[in-house]
Amino acid sequence: MEEPIEQLPYSDWVDQDLLTRELAGDLLDEEIAAERERLARLERGESGDDIVLSRADTQRRLAAMITVRDRVRTPGRR
Repeated sequence: MEEPIEQLPYSDWVDQDLLTRELAGDLLDEEIAAERERLARLERGESGDDIVLSRADTQRRLAAMITVRDRVRTPGRR
């Protein structure tokens, strides 16, 4: 015999912990700036605990983040 599933007395939307397109764009802006700084340090021959990718992989990651950020910021696109 199956046990009944207890339904919570409130909607899943109560928490309102949603990532908006604007917030996603803002978070991507911050990460893009950080990635550009890591890339600049790599190009100067510097190292650090936060530099874990090669120069080529860092450039690809940066390009991908810029593409996604631009897509998020363009009205009507998903």
